[in-house]
Amino acid sequence: MKKLADVFENATFYKLFQFLVIPQKSRKYIENNVISVSGVESVLDFGCGVGYHAEYFEFAEYLGIEPLESCVAKANQLFAKKGTTFKVGDHNTLKNINDESFDLIIAIGVLHHIEDEIVDLFIGEAKRLLKPGGRLTTFDPVIHSDQTFPSKWVVSQDRGRYVRRPEEYSEFFKTHFDENISSKVHSGLLRIPYDHIHFHAIKG
Repeated sequence: MKKLADVFENATFYKLFQFLVIPQKSRKYIENNVISVSGVESVLDFGCGVGYHAEYFEFAEYLGIEPLESCVAKANQLFAKKGTTFKVGDHNTLKNINDESFDLIIAIGVLHHIEDEIVDLFIGEAKRLLKPGGRLTTFDPVIHSDQTFPSKWVVSQDRGRYVRRPEEYSEFFKTHFDENISSKVHSGLLRIPYDHIHFHAIKG
């Protein structure tokens, strides 16, 4: 039998799933209040999936990095335009990018898929790649003390093997960004019970 995780590696199915579970009003909320796209001139989307975040950055230079070739192919099919690049790669790809290249780096629904060592490497590289005053934003499922049982159960079934508690996510940022860190837990953004946490970390 085909595993659910394998099904999600199909770019078309993954895009359909995202469309079905994320209401349009939640997409706008994430665009404006989580990613916060206003004024951004250069952005790196780490783990860009099929590239739909590229739509938020009409006037910015955009680089999307994604390990699945099928997703990069779909991203190029759907969202290719001048100033937008999609590339097959992972955290090792970041080593080939110049220092202080981006105003914004986003990792939306990514950290809960990768082990601690690679999260730490990614956040360290993100700080190097940000311009002074630039921002790293992440957004992931979370387990926390005030969570409803349905949300906690659904989050526990996520295909990502590294869903963490707020303090566990926070430790990675504190290692690299000192005090310039904020976070917020979000409930009810999906059509299913589910809680997320986003972090903003600003390079001083």
